[in-house]
Amino acid sequence: REHRRRHYRRRRDTNVPLEMSARGVAQFRGVDDLGRDVGTHEEFWLKVKRGAKNADGKPLWYAKGIEYWDAIDADVDGVLGGFGHVSAVDTRDSIRVLRDVYGATLGARRASGEKATVLDCGAGVGRVTSSFLIEYFDEVDLVEPVGHFLEAARVDEAVTGAGRRDGHRAVGFFKEPLEEFTPEIGRYDVIWIQWCIGHLTDDDLVAFFHRCKEGLKPGGIIVMKENNAKDGFILDLEDSSITRSHEYLLHVIDKAGMRCVEHRVQTGFPKELFTVSMYVIQP
Repeated sequence: REHRRRHYRRRRDTNVPLEMSARGVAQFRGVDDLGRDVGTHEEFWLKVKRGAKNADGKPLWYAKGIEYWDAIDADVDGVLGGFGHVSAVDTRDSIRVLRDVYGATLGARRASGEKATVLDCGAGVGRVTSSFLIEYFDEVDLVEPVGHFLEAARVDEAVTGAGRRDGHRAVGFFKEPLEEFTPEIGRYDVIWIQWCIGHLTDDDLVAFFHRCKEGLKPGGIIVMKENNAKDGFILDLEDSSITRSHEYLLHVIDKAGMRCVEHRVQTGFPKELFTVSMYVIQP
């Protein structure tokens, strides 16, 4: 499996009403990418949990995601699903939100001589790291479960920082899925999560948020950038992932006991693609 919704999947709008369970809990109804109803989010994830498993006891859901990405070319166009040309526009808006919400803290780090550190989650070939994270942080760690993606990042000097005069560099390359990865306690100013949490079950995403909380420095933040379905969620049968709606993502953030303190919508993308939202999250 893998948690990567890192490519821009073509948009498929849904009009699925928000339901409430007998307990008064929001229920997000989903459809697959053929338009077939797959039940509420609770029903869907229960089926995944009770379904086929690997030898390690994990749902086969995860292995199918890894299998899909193992067959994808290890380059920007590959990890962006053939939409590599939007990388620059994506980077532009990401830099804006980083500067606006954390620029003052990064400036204070530089003034005091303290290193600024960031974790790039679902890092793929290191596109986000090389595009801007390594420009703003002294040290970058990358976590990625697909082996040939991570190896491509390891040998890319734009990712590793080899030869940079400012000394900024990639330090850690972790080949591990997010549902298993535990960030080092208190290491990171920012944990950047982009186009990957669609592969995580709700329970695993909440658990990962909790581990991220422990990995942050005091005052640190999580930035999550993700596709939005119009309503409910959409199941992608090809790469074993879902695209959650904005309301669904806020529900998961709240379930993790965290707060979304800033929300922005990506600008400049082709209209046929999903809406992409940026969430600044504080514990």
